[in-house]
Amino acid sequence: MDTSRRIFTVVSILTLALAGCGSDDAGGGSGGSAGAAGSSSGGTSSGGTSSGGTSSGGTSSGGSSSGGASSGGASGGGSGGAAGMAGAAGMAGAAGAAGAAGGGGAAGAANAAPSSDRLVKHPIGSKYSKQGYWEYLPPNPPAKAPLMVFLHGVGENGPGNSAALDDVLHAGPPKLISKDQWPNSRPFIVLSPQHVGSGCPSADEVHDFITFATQSYGVDLSRVYLTGLSCGAIGSWSYLNKYLDQQIAAFVSIAGDGKGAWNNRGCELGKVPIWAFHGDQDPTVNVSGSKVPLEGLMQCPSPPLIEAKLTIYPGVKHDSWTKTYDLSAGHDIYAWLLKFKHP
Repeated sequence: MDTSRRIFTVVSILTLALAGCGSDDAGGGSGGSAGAAGSSSGGTSSGGTSSGGTSSGGTSSGGSSSGGASSGGASGGGSGGAAGMAGAAGMAGAAGAAGAAGGGGAAGAANAAPSSDRLVKHPIGSKYSKQGYWEYLPPNPPAKAPLMVFLHGVGENGPGNSAALDDVLHAGPPKLISKDQWPNSRPFIVLSPQHVGSGCPSADEVHDFITFATQSYGVDLSRVYLTGLSCGAIGSWSYLNKYLDQQIAAFVSIAGDGKGAWNNRGCELGKVPIWAFHGDQDPTVNVSGSKVPLEGLMQCPSPPLIEAKLTIYPGVKHDSWTKTYDLSAGHDIYAWLLKFKHP
């Protein structure tokens, strides 16, 4: 494992569009069902930012950052920012944490072991009969903690046994956690199941795993969040199409396709805050998969719309997730998720 890197930052949600350009030398990923593939080769990519309001979202592009590279369905990680972490007034600077007046410092998190020490593999059948998954618990978690469920791309599909589960560490939050690039101050329980079989997760598969998670862990039921990349994002949109806001408080989609959900549900999708990211040169999942539903949602009344945000990375191909999850593009999706609670 990498040595511990504790990085604490306070990043506010950006609401001004930044202009810019970029490039991505990466190719597309391997194919899956529903017109999706969940993996890509690496390369460098340029970032963007978006604006969003309480009842409407915004679209923008621009900025720049470097992406990672990997093979077999994922791209590299990076360092993340803390969500909602602030030090008490007069105590800023302690243990490298950013301070903010009125906020509380977390000495326990600052002194905790690196994130990889709390990353636990659960092969299929050992704790959950339907899927194997990775478990991450924050240090000194409260009795009820926020839950983030991460769904990988098609390149990481597998039978859920011990060896296959290692593939889930190729991208997204589990990769960052495994490389000690996940701040201890970030409060989520993070569960990352492996999809068994081909194609993308079904709506019922996602629903059943969230049900299992909320029944098996100390989860704050008002703060259950869903995120996925490529095929995992497509499966998440399928889940949203069927279950809407029954379980989750907010959703981050990366290189997904929500056109079917938008066609079926329309403005009802606005019951769940959604932030979608996509590369405008994606050859694997067309950028319309994010633009169509999010631009549609931005025209919806509030209610039902809570918040809709769309970030398009200029010149980027399929890997729009590396810079999003590691926050190198400047969008703190983790702080954004924590803004929302399920009623």
